[in-house]
Amino acid sequence: MKKSHNFLFLIVLLPSLLWAQGTDQTVASIDGFAEASWGMTFESIREKFLSMATNPESKEQIEIINEKKDEKLLIKRNGIFYLYRFYKTPELLREVRPKDNRRESDPSIDGQTEYREAGILFSVGATFNLVPSEKIKAKLETKYGKPRKDSIGDDKVSGAAIWELVDRRSSPPIGGFAVQWREGYKKNPYTRRIDYFSANIRDIIAKDYKDFFSVQETKTLRDLIP
Repeated sequence: MKKSHNFLFLIVLLPSLLWAQGTDQTVASIDGFAEASWGMTFESIREKFLSMATNPESKEQIEIINEKKDEKLLIKRNGIFYLYRFYKTPELLREVRPKDNRRESDPSIDGQTEYREAGILFSVGATFNLVPSEKIKAKLETKYGKPRKDSIGDDKVSGAAIWELVDRRSSPPIGGFAVQWREGYKKNPYTRRIDYFSANIRDIIAKDYKDFFSVQETKTLRDLIP
């Protein structure tokens, strides 16, 4: 239970995110990462990478480094590490919510926000060797335009640039966020990590986080006062 607590807490406090592979063409929303769309299941993405890794005609070097079913999938692709993060309803909430027997692969389907038994993709993080931050930022601006927020730390070097490409006129919202992290190296800003997150699933997690503690308090009171 403590692990679920920390996980939800982290997601609610960090509306952050990453740089996707693709063409240098400005996009209107961040709907996923590379070949993976937000809401795809752990199994479907794992099978996709297994197929790519074993394809004799593939020119890419792909390896599954580590995995935990319905939680994370660490992929090494052409020398860069990609951490695919998945979310499913915490056990405590599953006890008090009705199960929906329809497909869970797409969280935008009506009714899919109450119960998610299979892990669905909500975030991807990329880690790579240090690259000058301005080069990364220029690449991201070509694809996503200017960041919504660009913060600089007290050291004048570290910080983060955040892109929000979300269509909130849709219900649920379409798109996501991207965050470029900066750190100091030899007194200059460098980047070794970028993260992407789904706007819709982040909202789902925030709701689950609130409900998680509400149910936890109710159960505690029930046990204290028979």
